[in-house]
Amino acid sequence: MNTNNLILVIDDEQEIRVLLKRFLTKKGYEVVSAGSIMEGRIALNRKRPFLIFLDINLPDGNGLEELKKINSEEHPYQVIMMSAFDDQEVRSEAINSGAIDFLSKPFNIAQLNQLVKNQIKS
Repeated sequence: MNTNNLILVIDDEQEIRVLLKRFLTKKGYEVVSAGSIMEGRIALNRKRPFLIFLDINLPDGNGLEELKKINSEEHPYQVIMMSAFDDQEVRSEAINSGAIDFLSKPFNIAQLNQLVKNQIKS
């Protein structure tokens, strides 16, 4: 079990960031959120989360491209990709690029809870 309880949420939709932060904080996690890739990079330079929720469509770039950069680093991160645009091709590209899972928006709390539980067991 990972002893680090920090989760980073990178999504340009404030409602998604707030929802995830509320839910995950109630579960006992520390949550840092960012509204862009640049803000996410700043957060990654300050702390090392055990899990990242990363949106695909961000105002300053593509989350899939950022995922590839994250996974090319010396210490890759566990990343769950998120998108309102969910089709098999996007989902496959996310997984093939190193995402550990894919979360379609809008998502339900039970699905979110299971994803986080699965990562704690890893």
